[in-house]
Amino acid sequence: MTHEQIYTDLSSYALDALDAHEREEITTHLAGGCVGCERELESWRELVGVIALGGQDAPPPNLKPALFERVRASGAGARPPATVVPLRRWPVVALALAATALLSIGIARDVEWRGTLNEQQRMVAQLRGDLTAAHGNLDRVAQQLAAQEKDLTSLRAVLAAAQESLAIVQAPGLRLVRLKEAPQAQPGDGHVLISASGRALFYAFDLKPLPPEKAYELWWITEKEGPINAGVFRPDERGLGRIEAAVPTDAGAVQAAAVTIEPAAGVPKPTGPMILLGNI
Repeated sequence: MTHEQIYTDLSSYALDALDAHEREEITTHLAGGCVGCERELESWRELVGVIALGGQDAPPPNLKPALFERVRASGAGARPPATVVPLRRWPVVALALAATALLSIGIARDVEWRGTLNEQQRMVAQLRGDLTAAHGNLDRVAQQLAAQEKDLTSLRAVLAAAQESLAIVQAPGLRLVRLKEAPQAQPGDGHVLISASGRALFYAFDLKPLPPEKAYELWWITEKEGPINAGVFRPDERGLGRIEAAVPTDAGAVQAAAVTIEPAAGVPKPTGPMILLGNI
C-alpha cells in the first residue's frame, strides 16, 4: 500500500474494520515513525472513542419497586401509573453513528483532495504552457543567431576578397590594361590590374544580363598556347563582373585579355562571340 492509501484507510483502521493483511501493513507503516499518519490515527481514535461513549448500554433499571406499585394499584382499582423504562441502546447504533461520521468526514476530505488535485493540474498545465512558450522563444533566438552567423560568414568572405584585391592593388609594379567592346559587340567596358607577382584583378562594367544557360568567360591570349581560360562570371544587376585570377607564366608572353559569351559551365577554348578585348 502507498502512503496515500494508508492515510485514507486510517479511519477504518481505528474502527478495526480492515482485514488482517491490511491492518498488518498499516501497523508496520506506523511503526516506521510516520508522524503525519500517527497524528491522523490519533484524531480518528478520539472520534471513535467519543462515539463509543455515547453509545454505551445504559445500566438496566431496577424494576422491583415498579412491580409492587403496580400490584397495589390493581387491588385498589386505580389505574397503574405509567412507568418509564429506559430503552437499551444497541451497539449497532454506535456503529451507525461512527459510519455516518466517517462518511461525512471522508466526503469532505475527498472534496478537499479533489480541489487540491485540480489546482495542481491547473498549475502543471500553466507550467507546460510557459515551457512551450520558452521553447518557442529559444527557437526564435536560435534562428536569429543562425541568421546573424550566416551574415557574419558572408561579411568575412567579402572582407577576405577585399583584402586579396587590396593586396594586388597595393603591390609594386602594378599594370592597368583597358578592355573595350570588340567590333560588332554590345557596349561594355572593363580593365585588368596585373601585379608583378603574377596576380590579376579583372572588372567588367555595363554588361548585359545573360540567360541562365550562358555566362561570360575571361581569356588570357598567350604567345604559345593561344587563349587560356581565366574564369567564368555573371554580372550583377548593375552589370558589374569581377574575377581574381593568376596570370599564366608557362605559355609564353600574355599578349591580350578577352571576354566571350560561353555556356554557363565554361569551355576550354572560346566558342562564342567576343565582347571585350584589350592588349597587354
